Amino acid sequence: MAAICVDTVEQNLAMVNKLLLPFPVLSDPDAQVIEPWGVLNAAERGIAKPALFLVLPDWSVPFSYVGEDFTDRPTDEELLAGAGAAESGGSP
Repeated sequence: MAAICVDTVEQNLAMVNKLLLPFPVLSDPDAQVIEPWGVLNAAERGIAKPALFLVLPDWSVPFSYVGEDFTDRPTDEELLAGAGAAESGGSP
């Protein structure tokens, strides 16, 4: 598991340390990775929409969620359904 943010390395490190995140948070300040995935907020350049992608080793994406703003997050049930579908080879 990893996160990718448009924030700087320093900002991401501070967030990881503050929240004690058990996964790395990678920096993409130029949105070179984020933009092709369609999650760059067009209304506010330099800000990404909250998004989750479950990417398997074969690069398939059995689950994805793209929110509209920072408050729009998937529910635990949606996440678990997506993970369960990935395990069984189906879709949520």
